[in-house]
Amino acid sequence: MGHARRGTLRRLLGAVAGAMALLVGACQGRAPKTAETPGDAATAAPADTAAGLPPALAIARHAEELMSIPGVVGVYEGETGGQPVLRVMVLARADSIVRRVPKTLEGYPVEIEVSGPIKPMSK
Repeated sequence: MGHARRGTLRRLLGAVAGAMALLVGACQGRAPKTAETPGDAATAAPADTAAGLPPALAIARHAEELMSIPGVVGVYEGETGGQPVLRVMVLARADSIVRRVPKTLEGYPVEIEVSGPIKPMSK
């Protein structure tokens, strides 16, 4: 996938995640909480905890900021030790990426997974 197409895909995913977060916030009667920077997300007190917010909604709230980190290629819900976690897929494990990915989001642990490039499946 070309660089321009990847950028368009990231913007589209970010827009979808942002729209989902706004919809969820509207349904809950409040605006979604967003962090100023990815580092702030790790230290900010979340409005909801892991017990009250499904992982998919936590991902929707933070997908745009996570996908804006150079080297991040995806975000998904995983499980470790029977507990839900948020997984951030990266091209390679680099200090510059690891430092920018928060350790927790919305009360969920965040794990980094080296996936390499993500490519569409051929038909």
